[in-house]
Amino acid sequence: MSRRIIGQCNTADFKDLEHLSTLMHRGEDVDLTNLSNRQKAAVMVLRHLQSCSVPFKVALKTREVLVWEMPDKGLAFEYKLLDPGDIETRKILWAMTPRKVNSHG
Repeated sequence: MSRRIIGQCNTADFKDLEHLSTLMHRGEDVDLTNLSNRQKAAVMVLRHLQSCSVPFKVALKTREVLVWEMPDKGLAFEYKLLDPGDIETRKILWAMTPRKVNSHG
């Protein structure tokens, strides 16, 4: 099985969801049932960025994000920047590592 694109979003989707970003960051439940598929993809990307401790403003520097499902059912994100020469944002995206989640209750 090969990888496939399961979602796509852009800067406008992130701007639409900016108000939800604060709620998600605090761990509050957010109703996603009325979101478009693009906005749902944006939520996946925002959750990933938050798990890597990357600020919301980085999402606003992306022109487009493709969400890939990998053969092992994991997710991969492909970022296209508004400014392809933005080396600082590119470094942040390259260096992202999700923090470990404490499973103890």
